[in-house]
Amino acid sequence: MMYSKIRELNYLKSNNMDILYIGRYYKDEILTGPEKVAKRIFDCLSKSGKLVFIEYFFDGKEYGIFKKLFGKEIVDNVNGCDIFRLGIVTMFFKLFKSKPKIIHIITFERFAFVSYFCKIFFRTKIIYSPHGLIVYENKNFRHQNWFCNFKDKTAENVFFKYSNIILVLSENFKRLLCKDYKINESKIRYVRNGIDSEYNQVKEKKIFYKDNILKIVFIADINRKEKGFLFLVKSLELTENKIELYVIDKKENIITFKNDLIKVFCFDKMPSYELADFLKDKDVYISTSYYEPFSITSVECMASGVITVLTKETGASELIKDGINGFVYDYGDSNKLINIINTLVDNFELKKNISKEAVKIYEDLNWEKISYEYLNIYKSI
Repeated sequence: MMYSKIRELNYLKSNNMDILYIGRYYKDEILTGPEKVAKRIFDCLSKSGKLVFIEYFFDGKEYGIFKKLFGKEIVDNVNGCDIFRLGIVTMFFKLFKSKPKIIHIITFERFAFVSYFCKIFFRTKIIYSPHGLIVYENKNFRHQNWFCNFKDKTAENVFFKYSNIILVLSENFKRLLCKDYKINESKIRYVRNGIDSEYNQVKEKKIFYKDNILKIVFIADINRKEKGFLFLVKSLELTENKIELYVIDKKENIITFKNDLIKVFCFDKMPSYELADFLKDKDVYISTSYYEPFSITSVECMASGVITVLTKETGASELIKDGINGFVYDYGDSNKLINIINTLVDNFELKKNISKEAVKIYEDLNWEKISYEYLNIYKSI
């Protein structure tokens, strides 16, 4: 087993498999799901070969037109591999000079459009990781002007049509993708998002209190309607049990309930090491999303021993065995959600048993294992 891992870690280097990532790389640890995937995969695989990460001068207020065209900065260096911030013209020449064998567009960014010239001239293989459907999201959840929407649609069409491999997170997402785009299914590969080790470590400190007060966690932007926070509020108003609701979004949020049995506590977003510790005495994580391609937060909560209750519309619900390692319900079904909550309030042993099963998810979704899945996809092309 040890020899196999060493061999895998040396595969990129021994085969001179140059891989160039395109996306957003943040040195900070308060990350969105796509940003975390980009950072974790690059950090893991940078130990095993010659990798480069390229991002753009995104903030137009901070960077002028010259930077956006000709700028070049080294953002960071991880295990000897550089993360560059480049202007469009500089990026174009960088790609043509490096002639990478594989380009992985690991977060949706319109500037990644230039990478497809490498496919034309150098037969570079291109992999695209969609964390959502941008055009669908623009149409249903955002208020984009027509020009931004046009640019997003053009870029997304190119990414789906001309990429060699498309990495999807769940069957739910694949169905939505194939409904909106004509995709050659031979290009599709499944790969899950991973879990930080901090969540696995905190499972040993897991606490369940016998006080009949259910501690529920909601981790999402409450103003994003697809996250379904209003549905959660509507549902919890029906409960006849004492609830402590912990909302991780912005500390200054003001959330009120008519139901006096519910107490609300709001917190700012946290890095993994803080959030994992915060979760050790929480009972339940609830997703009320009606659009969620995966939900990295869901599996992180599972790994920490928090009982996860997900809508079927949440991609990670495919990993749930209902009533065994978590619960699944349909978006909009307040009665089912309240029945799950009532069951957990009154059954201390059930909480412990489900928690014990939930933490096993880390065995399959730790970042080391997920990075090997990426490595195998690179090897396949």
